[in-house]
Amino acid sequence: MELFFQVTVFILGACIISFLKVIAQDYPNINYTRRSRCDYCHRILQWYEIIPIIGYLIVHGKCSSCKNQIDFFNPLQEFSGGIFLLLTVHFGTLNYLPLFLMLIILGFSDAFYGYIYPIFYLLALPTVIWHFSIIHFLTAIIIYLALLLLNNHALIGLGDIEVLALLALIFDLSNVLKITILACLLCIIQFLFNKKRSYRFVPYLTISTGIIYLIFIIKI
Repeated sequence: MELFFQVTVFILGACIISFLKVIAQDYPNINYTRRSRCDYCHRILQWYEIIPIIGYLIVHGKCSSCKNQIDFFNPLQEFSGGIFLLLTVHFGTLNYLPLFLMLIILGFSDAFYGYIYPIFYLLALPTVIWHFSIIHFLTAIIIYLALLLLNNHALIGLGDIEVLALLALIFDLSNVLKITILACLLCIIQFLFNKKRSYRFVPYLTISTGIIYLIFIIKI
């Protein structure tokens, strides 16, 4: 029974990632009747091809029609979502889940289009209320105003500043600093492989928040 529960939680986590990715990709023009298609030949995918992780394995990582390689990051993201939810349920608490739902959508949206929709900040509201304190509130205001004043040359986007301030409403300052430093390190690592002049920062904040949460907050 325990194994069945763990497998169910893992599958749920993988499905959540897949679903939130579609929301981020389609918003605000969400079509509830849209069918998943191949990115290359635009063939409508069969039901078994859209099963998280398993669908990728069934077709051996290639479109069964045009034979183009499917992006390996798709099943990797779904696998990460399954593992993350499994660890959260086993070691942590679900009151942080609304925050991560928001971060995942914002991370995908920023990665796809380079901007985020503030309406999704509302998803984190239950987590903000649960962890609200005057110290967190004052810290968030200071971080927001300080980054706005320091950001004369638009080194980071307004959305990045808002997400950092929102994180400060939930986590203490030491964890916010850890998240920020780790996100910067991930950018540097990415730069070593792909020397772009600028990076969309919210995906790195999302990943680093998940890592810091697992290591320092629920202490797996």
